[in-house]
Amino acid sequence: MRIELAKLLLQNHDVLLLDEPTNHLDIDSILWLEDFLATYTGAVVLVSHDKQFLDNITNRTIEIANKKIEDYKANYSKYITLRTERREKLVQSQKNQEKEIKHTQDLISKFRAKANKASMAQSLIKKLDKVERIEIDNEDVTKMNIRFASSVVPGKVVFELEKVSKAYDKKMIISGVDMLLERGAKVAFVGQNGQGKTTLARMMVGDLPLTSGKIQLGHNVQVGYFAQNQAAVLDPNKTVQQEAEHSATEETFKKVRDLLGSFMFSGETVEKKTSVLSGGERNRLALCKLLLRPFNVLVMDEPTNHLDIQSKEILKQALLNFDGTLVLVSHDREFLDGLVDKVYDFRDGKVKEFLGGIGEYLQEKKAMSFREVEKTTESSKVSAPVKSEQNSEKQNPSNQDSNQKERVKIEKKVETLEAEIKALEALFLSENPDQQKLDKYSKLKAELDDLLEKWASLS
Repeated sequence: MRIELAKLLLQNHDVLLLDEPTNHLDIDSILWLEDFLATYTGAVVLVSHDKQFLDNITNRTIEIANKKIEDYKANYSKYITLRTERREKLVQSQKNQEKEIKHTQDLISKFRAKANKASMAQSLIKKLDKVERIEIDNEDVTKMNIRFASSVVPGKVVFELEKVSKAYDKKMIISGVDMLLERGAKVAFVGQNGQGKTTLARMMVGDLPLTSGKIQLGHNVQVGYFAQNQAAVLDPNKTVQQEAEHSATEETFKKVRDLLGSFMFSGETVEKKTSVLSGGERNRLALCKLLLRPFNVLVMDEPTNHLDIQSKEILKQALLNFDGTLVLVSHDREFLDGLVDKVYDFRDGKVKEFLGGIGEYLQEKKAMSFREVEKTTESSKVSAPVKSEQNSEKQNPSNQDSNQKERVKIEKKVETLEAEIKALEALFLSENPDQQKLDKYSKLKAELDDLLEKWASLS
């Protein structure tokens, strides 16, 4: 997927249509993609459940609900505010409509009893049939009181890792990892893909053997594991309900249908075989199963991949209520925010501990990046070779000055063009453009592309 995304971004398109582009990307890649799309000169249409990504990139939100489309000229967070205001008005309109419908139904019942009013009753029935009923989407999921089943209290130390290493053939994935997780810890494993986050999580739950080192579980530790690849975990011959019931205890068995309903499995969908479920449906079912068994430690590998925003909110609320130990392998910044108080960064086979939440970690990462840039710059200044007379002629100062002046001139022109293009795009959102404006827009875009190519060659 990452290769396909890179190939797409390298091509020159007027419109990018991206369906869940952040799925399977690590945080570094998501930050890079945000920077790229923020400066992208074309239009971008995103299908995504990453709220922070949407906030940073979009300025318009299209909502599809109850078989209708609503257009909000705002990013995701602003859309939520506008949607709440609109919903409050709809609730009031629905109440008024219900009163009107009840009044009409009463009149119909009254007129039916009288022979001389029968035609009036029929007219009212036809009128009632034509009324378009106001529908309102589901309530805010924060009102759902979903909790993980209570478990025994474990010892103070939950996981103790000593010099843990893992290699595949001759390639070392992680080396010499020491880690101590105490009861109640909430930690995140983050870093670039392929750096060993999933590998270590699998070794901690006993799903993968160690190459060397030791992992010790504490007293009374009961581990629940959410695997990234649910297709390999679910029984393809079982239905959704059978799979959930298989995980339930005697105490939680009666909650199976209610929990399945909370994760959007209702009616005939509970009879679907797990083999035909989509990625999102498999993840929702796996989460539902975890809620049906008592655990005091949860190790979850990319639990939000393929989940819609409502399901993510349900899961986050349940984890906020969870009083056990939590280990999250995730790239979802908004999901991790407020859930974890410690971050482990995986890089070059090593694991580095960062105290604080995901926000503090990202701030520190930026500071580290700046320090690395400064360090590299200073190093290049010190080790820069003395230019020969021949090289000095090639790097003629007058030519450099000329290039610099030309680049500055182009940059100013680019800013002007981008402002004109942005103004036209804003106009297109509010009215249908005529051919003259469309021609002007195409001309400006072509001129901008030419200037950018010229600027690149001068640089």
